[in-house]
Amino acid sequence: MRIGLATAALLALATAAAAEPLRQLRGTVPRALAAMTPAGRAPADLRLGHVTVLLGLRHRRTLDALVAAQQDRRSPLFHRWLDATEIADRFGPRRDEYERVRRWFVAHGFEVVRDSQFRIALVVAGTAAQVEVALGAPIGRFVHGGRTYHAPLADPSLPESIAASVRGVVGLDDLPKFRPLAAFPGSQTALVPSDFAAAYGVAPLQAAGLTGAGHSIAVVARSNFADTDVALFSSNFLSFQLAPVRVFPGADPGILAEEGERIEVLLDTQWAGSLAPGATLDVVIGSPHGDIPEALIACEQAAPMVTAELFDAFYAVANSQGQTVLVASGDDGGRDCAPQSLVPAVSLLASSPHVVAVGGTSFALNLDGSVPGSLVERVWEDSGGAGGGGRSLRFGMPRYQIAAGLAGLSSGRALPDLAVAASPVDPGYVIVEGGLGRIVGGTSAGTPALASALALVNQRLAQTRGVTGGLGQLLPDLYRLGSAQARGMGAPVFRDVTEGSNGAFLAGPGFDLATGWGAPLVDALAAGLEGPGPCEPDLVCMVPNGRGGRSCAGEWLVEQELFVLRRNHLPAPLQICHDGEAQCDADGTADGQCTLRVALCLNVFDSRGPLLHARGRRKGLPLCQPGTVRRARLLAPRASRRDPTAAANHQALAEAIGALPLPTALAAACTATVPVIVPVNGRVTLRALVADARGPVTPRVTLRCTP
Repeated sequence: MRIGLATAALLALATAAAAEPLRQLRGTVPRALAAMTPAGRAPADLRLGHVTVLLGLRHRRTLDALVAAQQDRRSPLFHRWLDATEIADRFGPRRDEYERVRRWFVAHGFEVVRDSQFRIALVVAGTAAQVEVALGAPIGRFVHGGRTYHAPLADPSLPESIAASVRGVVGLDDLPKFRPLAAFPGSQTALVPSDFAAAYGVAPLQAAGLTGAGHSIAVVARSNFADTDVALFSSNFLSFQLAPVRVFPGADPGILAEEGERIEVLLDTQWAGSLAPGATLDVVIGSPHGDIPEALIACEQAAPMVTAELFDAFYAVANSQGQTVLVASGDDGGRDCAPQSLVPAVSLLASSPHVVAVGGTSFALNLDGSVPGSLVERVWEDSGGAGGGGRSLRFGMPRYQIAAGLAGLSSGRALPDLAVAASPVDPGYVIVEGGLGRIVGGTSAGTPALASALALVNQRLAQTRGVTGGLGQLLPDLYRLGSAQARGMGAPVFRDVTEGSNGAFLAGPGFDLATGWGAPLVDALAAGLEGPGPCEPDLVCMVPNGRGGRSCAGEWLVEQELFVLRRNHLPAPLQICHDGEAQCDADGTADGQCTLRVALCLNVFDSRGPLLHARGRRKGLPLCQPGTVRRARLLAPRASRRDPTAAANHQALAEAIGALPLPTALAAACTATVPVIVPVNGRVTLRALVADARGPVTPRVTLRCTP
């Protein structure tokens, strides 16, 4: 029997691979296939043009600790963003590991479509026959809703030699996992950019001359757009002409026929630059068959875990480079898998703890279309949809939410984080499409508008605090400010939305699963981000480590208003907090535990009176002179298998200390602030070993929680 050379080569490779044990990459076969009708095998020559091989990140907890430090003003890593090479070398797979995986796919006939500069993933292309032979994953056909799709009939397998380096494979199917979020019912009046600016406190920043100059906004779409529509929107609703810059990772897909895709790209492009005329507006236009979508949605349950991991890795990398990622939370309330399933679900793309999940509100405009002077917003739920929100099943609750007292709300990441107008009925957003004005809505309408507003915040912080680059992972600050507002300890930065429901969750005072903290007041948010934080100057919250000449090598900082004092009027090594006491309990609620925010600080120039020389030539100078700290590690609390709270405290503190850039001679070089949970009637002792050239010291403080 004669066979083709290409087929013979594939069979030879398969025979060689068969000699090595295989490992299956579970979770690739889409769950949605159970509701579809099988229609046989896909053609052998079916091209799969965007197959993403995810290698993932190394030292993931270290990266998360570094991102936290980049957002903490006390940290020497504050706003020290990483470049691509640093990310790849510190957190991406090793170069030889990446090349080994790449060579294997090339040797099995796959074409490399795109390499990752971070070495996180590899995009390849091949045929159904190649996938079946190389990965052991036959590609089948399935029919649903009158359309035919393709998907793997089995999870792919790889040889053990490279399987350990691969987290999963994405792109073996073309099921409609992602759909545009823009809704189109429309009304007679709608928001234009100046209305959004008036409703959400953007106008004062514009009046101060802020334009977003020096900063950039990027939106990602799957369709191209007509310049004439953008020009007409600018002429009708702006005082300047938008100048979007198209970026094509691959071929230009052109203007797609599907209405939702055309509306989505125009909505993003016209609104993302509408409030920040000085910012650069990039529109990254990919393919509807494989490039990463933005402002599109897949519910968590409908996608394999590897998809969630892929997006979360990209989001974390973006944060480490100083980028803030905003994602629409969805338009189906608390049931994001609708209509296929009505179980509680959230958006996969918005559930990552590294993105700002933007929910939806509704409010009526005045009869003349203007924004009411006394604005009252409700949760968005009407004929056009409902704002997405709920509890993640993929990601655990991040520490910044735990610190805000949300642990009793969910074990998973809670979303949305905040909310802005989303209803296409009240008020709706105006866009121009096909030369005509249209009124649309959805959580993806407010998302680009909020991104435009944040460019002004970024510029203001650059002017007032010397902040360079972007805002980075904004969520820890948002939750700090929201929690302070809810406890009455800070100025309002959100308009609390307390009326309505998204069909699954009711709004209420403070944080809720319908609108998060509520609607951002952008000018107040800018003031909160640039204003003094708790414990400024830091020294007022430091617990001294004795009076010795080396004691200042390390001191614990406890963020609170009132301290238990020693006789010398300095904070004592035992600090007591009452559950729910706003001055010390970061969550401000009587919930059976105290949440205290702490940091370990190195090289503290402790100039407080009792720690100064009392006589001689050094009179009035600190007893302890900072040096070069070469080593720091956590001694207590220890890891515990039996106590999950103690284990979480240990992990968070150890990771924060591990992120310190050692050795360091910087004065007051602190870790990122970490929330430590102390049960009522319990205590947690914090102890670290800090060593400089003069030897080790062991700073210590005990935290006690009382009813």
